[in-house]
This record gives sequence, C-alpha cells and structure tokens, in this order.
Amino acid sequence: QAEVFLKRGPHRIGSTYKKAVYTQYTNHLYDVIVEKPSWLGFLGPIIKGEVGDTIIIHLKNFASRSYTLHPHGVRYTKENEGAFYPDNTKNLQKRDDAVEPGGQYTYTWDVTEDQGPAKDDADCITRVYHSHIDAPRDVASGLVGPLIICKKDTLNKRRDKQFDAEFILMFSVMDENLSWYLEDNIRTYCSEPSTVDKDDEDFQESNKMHAINGYMYGYLPNLTMCAEDKVKWHLFGMGNEADIHSAYFHGQTLIERHHRVDTINLFPATFIDAVMIPRSPGEWLLSCQVNDHIEGGMQALFQVKDCRKSTTNHNESTKIRQYFIAAEEVIWNYGPSAINHFTGQELTADSESHVFFEQSATRIGGSYKKAIYKEYTDASFTEHKERLTEEAHLGLLGPVIKAEVGESIRVTFRNNASRPFSIQPHGVSYRKSAEGARYGAASGGTESPASHVRPGATFTYEWNVPEEVGPTDQDPDCLTWLYYSAVDEVRDPSSGLVGPLLVCRKGALLPSGKQKNVNLEFFLLATVFDENLSWYLDDNILMFTLNPSKIDKDDEDFQESNKMHSINGYMYGNQPGLEMCKGSVVSWHLMGLGTEVDVHGIYFSGNTFVTKGTRRDTANLFPHTFLTAVMRPDSEGVFEVSCLTTDHYTGGMKQNYRVKQCHWWNVDLSMYLHEKTYYIAAVEVEWDYSPNRTWEFERHQYHEE
Repeated sequence: QAEVFLKRGPHRIGSTYKKAVYTQYTNHLYDVIVEKPSWLGFLGPIIKGEVGDTIIIHLKNFASRSYTLHPHGVRYTKENEGAFYPDNTKNLQKRDDAVEPGGQYTYTWDVTEDQGPAKDDADCITRVYHSHIDAPRDVASGLVGPLIICKKDTLNKRRDKQFDAEFILMFSVMDENLSWYLEDNIRTYCSEPSTVDKDDEDFQESNKMHAINGYMYGYLPNLTMCAEDKVKWHLFGMGNEADIHSAYFHGQTLIERHHRVDTINLFPATFIDAVMIPRSPGEWLLSCQVNDHIEGGMQALFQVKDCRKSTTNHNESTKIRQYFIAAEEVIWNYGPSAINHFTGQELTADSESHVFFEQSATRIGGSYKKAIYKEYTDASFTEHKERLTEEAHLGLLGPVIKAEVGESIRVTFRNNASRPFSIQPHGVSYRKSAEGARYGAASGGTESPASHVRPGATFTYEWNVPEEVGPTDQDPDCLTWLYYSAVDEVRDPSSGLVGPLLVCRKGALLPSGKQKNVNLEFFLLATVFDENLSWYLDDNILMFTLNPSKIDKDDEDFQESNKMHSINGYMYGNQPGLEMCKGSVVSWHLMGLGTEVDVHGIYFSGNTFVTKGTRRDTANLFPHTFLTAVMRPDSEGVFEVSCLTTDHYTGGMKQNYRVKQCHWWNVDLSMYLHEKTYYIAAVEVEWDYSPNRTWEFERHQYHEE
C-alpha cells in the first residue's frame, strides 16, 4: 500500500513535494532561523500567548505567490484578520488580505478573556493559524501552524513543573492535488510530466498524503517521554470530508475534557488538548484508526522510556477475571429472518435491501463466512458458554469482558480459525509483551507472540485495570471500550473479530458481573462491515456466488453489494433481544468501527438518554469511538434505533427496540398545564442558493481561472 503514495514514476510524484511553510527568524533581517522541534514536521513555529497579551507577527513573504497569516482563537480588527473574502473593506483594512511575494505585513492580535480558556478548560488550549487567501489550497500547500492560548499567568508560573513534555500534532490527509505547487511537483518529480493526467483518479489518490505533521508510516521523529511523565498533547485536524480521524494511543490512556479516553476524534478545524501520564514503557503506535487512513500511513511511534522516576506505588491487582475466548469461523447471516422488518417485504425483493441480499451469478447475498470471538467455559475449549437471553442482541460481537478498577483480566485465547489472529484491547493497561497489535517497532527485534496467535495455538493475555485507566469523576460508572484482532488492523475486524469491553469503578459490578443500579445493558456496534476487506472474500465468492469465475472484485457494484450496513451484524430490523420495561434503567454501550464512511448518528426514537451530563436522543459514533448512554424509557411501544446518515439508513443500519409496560405502578403522573399550538404547512417555493455572484467573482481574483 505504501508504494501508492511514496513511489516515484512516470506519472507519480512520490514522497517529496515542493511546499510553502512558515519559518521563524530571530529578527527583522530574516537571516537567522529559529530552530523548532523536529516532531513539528512542516508545521509553522509554535506561537503562544496568554490572556492579557498582545501577539505581534511580522510576516515576510519569501514565496512566489501571495499568502497571509490568519489566526483562530484571538481577537483582531479587520486590518489584522489575514483572511481574504468579500467583506466590503477597502484601503488600509484590505492590506491584510494578501501579502505579495517579497512583501511584508505586521499582524497584531489580542488574547482577550472571551477568547481564552473557559473555567473548565485546561490552562492552555489548542488553536491554529494558517494562510487564508484560498484557505483549502493555502493549507494544502503547507501554510499552517499551532497557536496555544493560555489562562493569565500560566506561561510564566510553574510551566516547567506542570508538564514534563508537550507535543503538537496535526492529523490531515494532505491533498497535494489542491496545492498551488502541483504543476511544479509534476515537472520536478514525474519522469514523464507531459503525459500526466491530473484528472486521473489513481494519480489524484497517489497525492493524498495521510500524514501526521507531514510524516507517514512511522517516520515522525522524536516523540519521546519518560514513564510517569505528565505529557500534554495538542491535537488538531485540517482538511476535507475525508478528514475524520480517530487518533489512538496504543498502551496508554489520556484525560480529554475531564473524561478518560485512549482515542481522540478529530475533524477539520477541530482543536483538542489532552493529558497523558504514560505508565507502560516501550515503543507504542499512535495511529488514526479509520481503515483507509491506517492503510494510507497515518501512523507514528512514540517512545516511553523507563527513566526510573516512578514514586507511585502501583498495587498489584488482587482479583483476576478469567475469560476463555476462541476465534472461530462461521457462516453469518445479516438478515436471518429473510424479511425487511420496516417494509414487511423479503430482503431479496425489497428495493432497498435487494442490493445487499440478492444471491446470483455475481452476488454473494446476505450470508458470509466470517471469524468471530466465541466464549468457552474453561481452558479445554470443549464447551461453548451459552449466551443468556439478555445477550441475544450481541449478534456477531464477542463476549462482553468486564472488570473493575483494581482488578486484572486474564484472557486465554485459542485460535480455531485458519489464519493468525490476536486480541487487542482498548482502555486497559498492559505490557508490550501482551500487546495484540502487530506493527514494526523502529528498534526492530522479534515480534511478540501476543501480536499473532497462529491457527491451533493458544495465548494468554494479561491486562490490568489500575486506577489510572478507570472512569474519572465525570465519567459514567462503566466506560465502554472494545477489543479486536489486530494482526491486520483493517482486515481482521472487517472479518468479524470484535467484542465489547467494560472498565468500571470499584464496586460498580454485582457478583454476577452485571452493573449495579442498572436493569439492562445493551451493546451496539454500528459499522459498515466491508466484506471486500475480509480475509474470506475469495471463500465467500466460491461458496455463495453462482458463477464465481465471472466475478470482477474491482467492480464498484459488486463492492457495494458487500458493504453491510449493520448493527452487531444485523440489518433491516433483524436484531433480536432489544426489549426492556418502561421506567427501567438501561445502559447502552455504543461502539464505532470502520472507514471514512463510518460517521454515524445513532438515533433512539421515542426516548432520550443521558451521556456526559447532557440529554440527547442521538449519539455520534466514529471508528474506534465509544459511548455509554443511560436511558430510562418513558414511552411504550416499538421504536427505531437507527443511523440517520442517509446512506446507512437506507442501507439497513436500523433496528427496532421494544418498551413494555411491565409494572402497573409505572404510570406517567406528570401534569401538563400549558399548551403551545403552531399551524405549519408544507409549501413549494423556488430557492436560489446564490442570489448574488459578487462573492464568487471577488474570490477568484487570486486564482488562475
């Protein structure tokens, strides 16, 4: 996969591109460069200010076209905005809109109270600056940098003691097709530049560089810290609709906005700060867990050194929770009733579901060979552990693994499948020797047996749940995580190897393993299972298509028919077991997985839930993100739980849940004293999306067209 982006050729630019970057100098002569940390990559210098400061930027343009410098998170007047758009300004207020080649301009910004960190923010928050004549193209060309805004008196007081290390990372699919220097790069780096077709999709794809600070495939240098250090991470995203990022720190957890996480969601112009105290020494992977981005190289390594500075007494876990789990190959049916329960029609006849469930000469249908995690009663792996009635909804998910703070988890894993698999957990602490992810550490060495358990082999994973991975005081009693096979982080989960994991406060679980103060628990994995990425695609073609020799695996319609829009492996209302009593306390544990398309709005019709202190009826999920939502259903009947992303809804990512009146005393005694009446009509009108072309014409004065 790497050669798609990194290899030069007649029609390929390769890994090196001409870019424009912000560079800091010591004075107005611009003759001595100020060195910056190597891990910043092509990002501009770190600009810091605290409330009450004035920041003065002297920008000189050594580039060959006009640029600016525009900030997020400070106060500025129009002449200091650094952004070009039709804003009805002129003369002095227009000079900031473009600094021409060879020109200079001074920007003055104020760090005011209303722009600084709020009461519940960290002392310093993440912002950015970038060129803003044509912001998408300017940023794609490289002109972007970090701006750190702090509370008053933070920078001068105790700064060195507050954090031992600080890192700033930008996750972005840098689209070099948008760069102002695309033509230059074609001429310089393609061996046959005159024959390059800039509209060719494969050429365009080769220029989409899945980078962290401009580095791919583990080349980001010097992310180094000591175990027990207090480390501040400033993360931000830039880019387009592909820039949905799930930044996953292997082997560690962080605190982000007072919540325990190990994965941080980023979108274009999203700015996050988080604090980590790494406990486990070793070289660990930091990667975006969106499938396309893993394969595209959005990965870095961070080194946690054992500097012998720990004074913390980490008590050894006393209670061990034991699980016996096997990877097994099964035939999985995404629609076992053969009915679309939302239309009443057969899945093969219904217009929405036919695409995915038709079985023909060139279509697999709704059943696929998959690998799933199954639980056994003991280490002999002779007897499956039967699922309880309340677990029927789990579908193809593995068994629920649970532990409280202060305990440890021992998972004996038997690989009964036909290829190497593993178990990699989110949200717990483990040594490198127990890591279930397979990736090449820069230092080399032999691979850990934990990272790939061969067919027929058994491996025992030991994970710990110390206080520092447990829920914060603002988290729910049990944090939702997942575990998955990570020999290949894309193809293993796509084949079906994924399951839920709960980390709970001390005393939150009953002896039975159920949560206290909760009547029912439901675990939902929302994902478009891409069976084209499964290890078993060829097997499925041979087993289920009527004429395997006619299959073109690159055919877009064939690929679409294998993208199963499911919840726990069920589509179109086929998920069993989502039943509850009115007034009961229901804990929903929601998980995401997949690719750039896996942006989910999981909507519970008829009822609401509480998560992170807010009341909602819709939860947002992305790959490798997790949410605990507590519902007390107050409406009886059959309701939808579905993804409201349009393609996913029509594609089958929708189920029914039933709320029953179980007790006579659960009667709504609320009194409603006021009525609000509205009269609304649907009216057809003509709507002009752009009644005035002024904006469009003015915006293009800095473009060639």
